[in-house]
Amino acid sequence: MAITSENLIKRAPITVKAGTKAIEAVKIMYRNNIGSVVIVNENGYPVGIFTERDLVRAVACGKDLNDSVESLGTYGKLITVKPNSPIGEIAEKMVKNNIRHILVVDNEGKLVGVVSIKDIVNEKHVLDFLIKSETTWEGGTD
Repeated sequence: MAITSENLIKRAPITVKAGTKAIEAVKIMYRNNIGSVVIVNENGYPVGIFTERDLVRAVACGKDLNDSVESLGTYGKLITVKPNSPIGEIAEKMVKNNIRHILVVDNEGKLVGVVSIKDIVNEKHVLDFLIKSETTWEGGTD
């Protein structure tokens, strides 16, 4: 069985409306033990994402967490995959774009879910491969 983005989605996506204060998004992320929230427009379609990395960047740069999520996160130009996208394509897009979360959208652009790097690494087939590879790896550590 091919592993697709649909198989990797572990929970319903958590969203916030554009205009939400970043501090409120952080509290939502904390309560839900997640690393990102999807920013949606008034029609519920994804228009951005606010992640842990965005929070760290904002704090490090002295930004005000009362600013909107779209001003501190990624807004527009989203990297997305379809529900039937294979795990290899998802991982490749994540590496190519240096991202840890990718949105899964249907053909109409409606949000289906979010796949995180953790979801990929926790996939049994990937774990089995990594464990097997580790036992044959003779290189150093970083």
